[in-house]
Amino acid sequence: MSALHIRREAAQNAVNTLLKQPLATLMTIFALAIVLALPVGLFAALNNLQQLLGQWRDQAQISLFLHQDATEQDIQQLQKQLQGSTGVVNVRYVGKEAALKTFEKNAGMTAAIKILGENPLPASFIVELNPLSESPAALQAQVQEWARQPGVASAQSDLHWVARLQAILALGKRAVWILAIMLAVGAILVMGNTIRLHIAQRRDEIDIASLVGATRAFIRRPFLYQGLIQGAIAGILAWIIIAITIAILQGPVDRLATLYGTRFQLLGLTGLEGLILIIISAILGWLGSRLAVGQHLDHTFS
Repeated sequence: MSALHIRREAAQNAVNTLLKQPLATLMTIFALAIVLALPVGLFAALNNLQQLLGQWRDQAQISLFLHQDATEQDIQQLQKQLQGSTGVVNVRYVGKEAALKTFEKNAGMTAAIKILGENPLPASFIVELNPLSESPAALQAQVQEWARQPGVASAQSDLHWVARLQAILALGKRAVWILAIMLAVGAILVMGNTIRLHIAQRRDEIDIASLVGATRAFIRRPFLYQGLIQGAIAGILAWIIIAITIAILQGPVDRLATLYGTRFQLLGLTGLEGLILIIISAILGWLGSRLAVGQHLDHTFS
């Protein structure tokens, strides 16, 4: 009998065992799916939060004020450099006249400006950044580099909130990783207990097989396939749960975004991420089964 045939027989045996107890099998799969969907859903929520904050450009603005004698060539070269810099979402040039009109409108200083007899305001570049594109230190270094360019008199920025934002996101990611590890251990224990029940139901069969010369691998293989199959199906179900949750939340998100005059599309799992979820889920199921079967076989063959 070939190794492939033996594995096929073991897989078929595992499927038949699961089908004989559909309710117990479904309960185990749903329990694993919920355990997996929770941390993966939180990771998806963090990704959507990062996407939203990456579009929050008005709160990550750098103002570069130009010298009064800055040449047209200096302005064009600086604009080209800014547009090609990492993390820059938009670059807007504000001429002296436009700056004066905005100042008069917002500050009500028309009379004072007329007394001066000339426009004291410099031209400037307003640079909108993605606050999550780089570390705060890298963004600050980039601003300092811009401030040293020909034609730039000074740079104004407040990147302290970017550091706080990135620290909060890093804390959230670490908390989700800790939760994911804890739930992964829980998934292994759930599968291990399920396989122990199957072993208890087939204890006489296993003992007889060991007496007639069956190897540990031969006895263990069907149970490993049970864990692998249930884990893979749980991964698929967890993916479906996350997709349904995102679809349900998209409507309220659209209405909220409309109130702010924007649009925001929630991100779900990509095909690759979903495949990784299924593989990890299958591995967890296999690992839980292996631990449970190994413990029983150690007792049987001792």
